[in-house]
Amino acid sequence: MGPKIILTGSTGKLGSAVLKNLLELVPPSDIIASVYNPSGHQDLKDKGIELRKGDFNDPKSLVSTFKGGDKLMLVSLPSRDDDYRIRAQTAAIDAAKKAGVKHIYYTSLNFADGSQAKVMKAHFATEDYLKASGVDYTIIREGGYMDSYSIYLGFWNSSLDKVTVPGDGPVSFADRNELGEATAKLLVTDEFKNRTVTLSGARAYTLKETTEILSTILKKDIQFEKVSEQEFIEKNAAIRDVAEWWASTYPSLEKGEGGMVDDTLERLLGRTPRRFEEMLRYTLKEDPAADKEMKEWTSH
Repeated sequence: MGPKIILTGSTGKLGSAVLKNLLELVPPSDIIASVYNPSGHQDLKDKGIELRKGDFNDPKSLVSTFKGGDKLMLVSLPSRDDDYRIRAQTAAIDAAKKAGVKHIYYTSLNFADGSQAKVMKAHFATEDYLKASGVDYTIIREGGYMDSYSIYLGFWNSSLDKVTVPGDGPVSFADRNELGEATAKLLVTDEFKNRTVTLSGARAYTLKETTEILSTILKKDIQFEKVSEQEFIEKNAAIRDVAEWWASTYPSLEKGEGGMVDDTLERLLGRTPRRFEEMLRYTLKEDPAADKEMKEWTSH
């Protein structure tokens, strides 16, 4: 019997990809899935995975959730409330430490240290807390999800003929399923103990380059326009709170803070990562829900 691995977020997009690939590396009896409603995931139980209730709104209960686990994958909570995320994620680290977990893996985002992008506030706070916890850690800074490209393009969707953003810069997009595969492999090795690892695509793309690729795929002229931060917020007045929060990302992109490229993803996969153009072409040509990610994200 190998080390017990606890997964949070295992029913989400990234977490389910990690779980799927982890099942190819370890027996299901070595996996514990922390889920909010265990009775609603009989499919996981049928695979031999132990299910435990994990409620981040009840931090004290997480001690029993994590008890007996050797490794914990802590997936960043999908909330724009930074104070809540920091409070919940650091409490989960405390609970894991109290439960005797030896190694915590945290999923962060691939932005440079010290970035002022609001999207990084909770990530940096959680990273720092984890490093100071005394528990072995691996911080996984993931490239922007390929399927969330429309968010980076100022909430663009394929019905629009213009991308309007308050700044431009490179983004090292990565395929979410490949991130799940690589993360599963990280969970079964100690190679990156007490380190920060970057999982990025093979190259970075500016938002203007991305717009040009979309124009080619859709065979229409999509204009690229840079506006002021205030104009960007006003243009997205229907989702003002989201736009105000996200607008701080663009000055960071202009400084190149989201464009770091690393070959660790390729090394873990044992192959060249999926090309961004390939994903865009598939999504726009073969997936009828091409804009679903943007709509889901802005309705959180």
